[in-house]
Amino acid sequence: MLHLVLTQTNNDYVSIPLVYIEVIVLMLGAFSIGYFFAYYYQKSKYVKRISNLRQKLSEQAGVAIEDPNLEETLPDEDIQIAAKAKKKRFAQDELDKTRTELDFERIGYASYEDADDLQKIIGIGPYTEEKLNTIGIYTFDQISKFNTRDIEIVTERIQFFPDRIVNDNWVAKAKLLQETKQQIKLRRDRNVRMKKA
Repeated sequence: MLHLVLTQTNNDYVSIPLVYIEVIVLMLGAFSIGYFFAYYYQKSKYVKRISNLRQKLSEQAGVAIEDPNLEETLPDEDIQIAAKAKKKRFAQDELDKTRTELDFERIGYASYEDADDLQKIIGIGPYTEEKLNTIGIYTFDQISKFNTRDIEIVTERIQFFPDRIVNDNWVAKAKLLQETKQQIKLRRDRNVRMKKA
């Protein structure tokens, strides 16, 4: 068996603590440099985001935000909350505009309680369904009654690809799904009557 015997000299006792101190000082220096670079990077990133938000808000509202030190007085969360509130208010204004532009007397009114699963129409995903609901479109029956003008208005309001509604053939698919829905309802009613008789 081979044994390794280390002999220690007086220099070894002094050099070991110095090595630890040197490593700690270097790590502290690296941490400080990294911390300050990250701090100023994040600060500049948020200042840019705040100025972009301020610009968007002023464009949407038509009013300039005059506080030049806004990023210093408001935390980022408050600015995001204010932006969301403005966005919600503008979305409501858009909903009101759309309700007056779309001919709901012809296509019919619906609410969340009447809602069909619009995602059964190919080309409508969860996001698109949510956008359709915000403008008052909830049912297959409503989509089946779209004309060219309605398609243009809906495309603009939900910010969808031009001609996508026509290319995906939403109106014909909605008619088919509405007919299927009515047939299922008739069968259920017939089965209920037969069970009662």
